Formats: sequence, structure tokens, C-alpha cells
Amino acid sequence: MAGPQLKKIFCVIDPTTNNQRALTRAASVARNSGAEIHAHLCFSVPSGVRANDRDSLREAEQSRHEAWLERLVAPLTSEGLTVTTEVESEEDWRAALIEAAKRIKADLIVRSSFRRSALQRRVLKTTDWALLREAHCPVLLVKTDRVGKLEKVLVSLDIKDKDEAHKKLTDLLIDHARSIAERSNAELHAVNAYQGSMNFVHPPDLAKRVGIERSQAHVGDGSPEAIIANVVEKLGSPLVVMGSLARKGVSGIVVGNTAERILDDINADVMVVVKR
Repeated sequence: MAGPQLKKIFCVIDPTTNNQRALTRAASVARNSGAEIHAHLCFSVPSGVRANDRDSLREAEQSRHEAWLERLVAPLTSEGLTVTTEVESEEDWRAALIEAAKRIKADLIVRSSFRRSALQRRVLKTTDWALLREAHCPVLLVKTDRVGKLEKVLVSLDIKDKDEAHKKLTDLLIDHARSIAERSNAELHAVNAYQGSMNFVHPPDLAKRVGIERSQAHVGDGSPEAIIANVVEKLGSPLVVMGSLARKGVSGIVVGNTAERILDDINADVMVVVKR
């Protein structure tokens, strides 16, 4: 479920729950691609612990998490998947995730994503926020408990954008989405939102650009969030592939892009490909 050369999947383990949707999805991706899984768990010692007790508590928690993680991945290794594990203790665990993924040269990061309020998404530094801005590879945010075969892949595009950076992003998205669909034997769809009749996108043009049938090209007049949400509901929770251009400075911190704004509006897994 990623573009070419998918060899290593970095799976973010949530230490607060036994329901590891990200690990389940990472295993599904690994079965289709033959990639290795690196299961990474990062925890932090509570700040209220006395300095004299921090080292002993950290050591105890390290051992407990390592044993628990080995039990989590045991069913996957027993079926023949290649899985490595890592447990870290860091105060800034969000930054630690990014650095660990870079260190192992991950081709895909997989993490469970949970609903946040609009204020949280726009202001607070959630883990999704950090991953989408800092990750060096595509990020798959798992929002569903889907099991079984992936049936449909939906790639979100803007084929009328003439900016060179956006045109390269469009090419990259089509490449990733097509690769995912082919590996999973899934049906590839595309969606292009536009605003106003002057910006109308002809469905046959979208279909030709992506290399799909006309019936699999979806367009609509409205915000990308609204149009994508409508198509997702119509298709029955496909995997949504979206793109983002890396941004820096205050605008990159405060103003969310479409990928971030739509996370809480759809019931579907979302893969975000960042063009740097």
C-alpha cells in the first residue's frame, strides 16, 4: 500500500491500548508487498516522578513494554512475516518517532489516527500534525478497523493546477495510488474538487490523466473536504490517497492543509504523500 520500493514499514505502537489497528494494517501491507515491519513503541516517564526514582521507573517500564511488544508481534512472526521491535523512552516522543523512522530508512509510516476537534487540529501539536509535516516518507493514518481485502483506492487530485511543484505532486500521487491498487488488486478511483464553473474539471480529462474509466473519475463543485467526503461515502470507505507540499514557517504551523482538515470528516484510512 505504498509507491515503488516498499521494503520497510515503520509501525507506531500505541502503548495505551491492546487494539493495535496500525499493526494490523501494517501486517496487511506487508503481506501484499513483502516488506519488513519495524514496530516502534515510545514512552515517557511522568514528569511528577522524583529524580531519584526516574531511572528505576524507566528501567521497569522499558522491560514491561518490551515484553508486551514481543507478545503483540508474535502472531505475525509465526506466520512468516519479518518483524523487528524497538522500545524507546523519550520526553518528546513525537520527535522521537520521526527520527526513528528516518534512522531505519522507512518507506512508509503507519499509525492509528483518532478524531480531534477542529481547534485541536489547527492549534495543538498532535502526533498526526508532526508526522504530516516532518515525515520523510508517506504516512498511512489508520482510522478504521477494516479487515479483509482492500476494494477501492481513491486518489485526490487537482489536475488544473499549473504550478510545477503541484504538477510533480500530482504525478507522485498517481504513481502511489496506482501501485497500491495493483498490489491489492483494488479498483482505482480519482476525485477532483473545483470551485465555480470557470474552474470546471471534465471527468473524461481526469480519467485520462489517471488512466482509469470515466465511471471511476469523480468531480464536484465545492470545497475539497466536502467533495472528498461525499465520494468516500459513495464508494464505501476506500483508502484515500492525498498529497501535501512541505511548508515552513508560521503558515505551516497554524494553517492546516486539506489532508489535515479532512481527517475528522471521513470514515476511511488516509495515506498522505508529502512532496518536499
